[in-house]
Amino acid sequence: MSRPRSSSLWRRLAVPLFLFVVAGSTGIAFWLHATARRESQTVFATLARTNADFIRSAKLPANERVAESVGRVLSMDVFFRRAAAGAGGAAPTADGGFVPVPGGELAAHAARLGDLTAEQGIVQAGADFEAIAVELEKGLSLIFVRRVEPTLGFFLKPETLLVLAIFWLFSIGLAWALARGLVRPLRLLAQRLPHIQDDAEASLPGAERNDEIGQVARAYLETRAQLGAERTRRERSERLALLGRMATGLAHEIHNPLSAIRIHAQLIDSADAREQTAVLRDSLPVLLGETAKIEGLVNQWMFLARPAPPQTAPADLAEIVAGVVRALAPQAAHARVKIESELPPGLRASVDARRIAQAVGNIAINAIQAMPSGGTLTITGWRGDSVRLIFRDTGAGFSAPALAQHTELFYSEKEGGMGIGLSVTAEILKAHSGALVVANAPDGGAVVTLQLPLLVEKSETRTSQSETNSQSG
Repeated sequence: MSRPRSSSLWRRLAVPLFLFVVAGSTGIAFWLHATARRESQTVFATLARTNADFIRSAKLPANERVAESVGRVLSMDVFFRRAAAGAGGAAPTADGGFVPVPGGELAAHAARLGDLTAEQGIVQAGADFEAIAVELEKGLSLIFVRRVEPTLGFFLKPETLLVLAIFWLFSIGLAWALARGLVRPLRLLAQRLPHIQDDAEASLPGAERNDEIGQVARAYLETRAQLGAERTRRERSERLALLGRMATGLAHEIHNPLSAIRIHAQLIDSADAREQTAVLRDSLPVLLGETAKIEGLVNQWMFLARPAPPQTAPADLAEIVAGVVRALAPQAAHARVKIESELPPGLRASVDARRIAQAVGNIAINAIQAMPSGGTLTITGWRGDSVRLIFRDTGAGFSAPALAQHTELFYSEKEGGMGIGLSVTAEILKAHSGALVVANAPDGGAVVTLQLPLLVEKSETRTSQSETNSQSG
């Protein structure tokens, strides 16, 4: 299962809030501008009709002087537009009937102003102007034109941008403060949650709060306390169960060697003086071998029950392997297993020789037991970025479950097996900063590799330094 991408809750809270504020403030500004525009148009229409009524009642002439005077008072452009009679009704004169004639920017909108009627009310005359026509008498209209600010121009005004920027900056600060008050305690809780079982701090920031954050923090502390109590109970139960299984397994494993020792002791005791030497000669190797088995079992169990740090020293792995092979020679011969050791010289590592011998013995015994009809166990070595001992047998190899659970304590597929050999071996190598690797060979059989850190001898260090100095020189 792929891990989801990290996403900051701060951004998920603050960014939408900020965008909402930006959209809301922009919308409100649009609405206020539109409202002001409508009110301004109402005032514009009222002014136009009031001034038209004044000109009509005062019977002022429809000339250029009157139009310019009214325009100066109202700060807008004012025109008289007279229509001449023609076929089909009133039609504009050759100059459009305007007094004065529209000039400047309004010249381009003369056609639009010429078609304007009183019934249309206020209309847009280009992008920057709006106009209204008021009829003075039949064939004579008064047209008022004023400049209007486009909506985009309103928003691009420095004062508008300044007000919006101040409001948005305030919104960012508010969003940050709100998000921080929520996100910071949650982030601290998320950082400590994976280590809840090992968390030794008595308090948690936010636990004193009376809101939902405080409830979550207090729930974390309560859960941690319950987990600690449950872990103590579970460890006690597991320890008792492990001791029980260890005692049962040890008794079971020691039973057969003890029986063999008892039988040969009885043979020696029952032999007469003439036969005792021959019986001793036959029984002594068996007694020593069975005693070694018991010693090996006790060492395995002692390592599980009370593991101690390895007492390391530089050692020749070939000598350790040779000693184990000699000790297992009778057992291998009885199982018709041939052990071939092909270790190169100078295969050295800093190890606890007794523990590594125990690990090598565990692997070799497993290989011998995996070939009940006989076979060959080949032990090779390799020295590179690490030191490796490689054990390859001609047995059936590991099953899929065994490959997945080979270091699990008490897991075994052998009848009567206790499943501690590989587990102890893996722990021994781990204590040496090494590793245990198990696999199946492509052409059959198991391949077990003991990997240990490389030992750099002092002579090699001096040689390397000399080569470096010579190169730099």
